[in-house]
Amino acid sequence: MSHKHTAVEEARSDIREHAQATVGDLGTLAQEVSGGNELRDMLIRAAKQTATLDSSIKEAQQSLTVSQSAAVRLSQKVDNINEQWKSLPKTIDVVRVASADM
Repeated sequence: MSHKHTAVEEARSDIREHAQATVGDLGTLAQEVSGGNELRDMLIRAAKQTATLDSSIKEAQQSLTVSQSAAVRLSQKVDNINEQWKSLPKTIDVVRVASADM
């Protein structure tokens, strides 16, 4: 073989090796990109779950506000009933006096 022929064969061999390495790199890149899509999908799912959680927290806060308002109203009603119970002996005395006068 001539020196030129050997140099051409070596160049072809180098090109094949580089092409194979490039194909391998592209395959790795494709896997990483695919993994990137998986990561992106995971992040999208996490964002949706976060939005759902935020919504649940807001609903819980609204329920808590309603519960607190109901507790305040209930406390006021209990106070009113207690006041009525306190005045009950006076009412009974008035009824007794009125009954005795009849």
